[in-house]
Amino acid sequence: MSKSLYLQTTIFMRKLIYFYFILVTFTACEQKHFYSEYKTVDVKQWRSSDTLKYSITSPSDNNNYQYSLSIRHQKTYEFSNLWLKVFVKGNGVDTSFRYEIPLFKNDGKPYGKNSGSLCTQTVPLKTNLPLYKKGSYQISVVQLMRKDPLDGIEDVGIIIDKI
Repeated sequence: MSKSLYLQTTIFMRKLIYFYFILVTFTACEQKHFYSEYKTVDVKQWRSSDTLKYSITSPSDNNNYQYSLSIRHQKTYEFSNLWLKVFVKGNGVDTSFRYEIPLFKNDGKPYGKNSGSLCTQTVPLKTNLPLYKKGSYQISVVQLMRKDPLDGIEDVGIIIDKI
């Protein structure tokens, strides 16, 4: 192989590797969700008076979003579900709704993803949140279970994806 051909091949390979590196970097950095935030609760005593607050800014009018609640809980959580009340305020909106999150199947196995003693159940909301106008909103979440304080819940997340 001539020195010139070797040099051209080496330069081409370096450019190919550089292009691959840039491609992988930008692909890995792509944001999966428009909004995703988890709030940690006291795993031993989440009280019904403990309000989890999420601040969201909608960047433009008339966007369609898919909203989800995500619950991280221990496998030792004693109930099969979790009742929550979700409040939405801001930009002319002031509403609330109750929502049940199923955490365990009838056979006692947890829904969602499991790793060790921690389970994560993410459920799309059937009720669309009224975040259609550009502006700032606050979503607040409280637990509505009969046991107060509640133990076994670790984190509660709000996930918003553009449709």
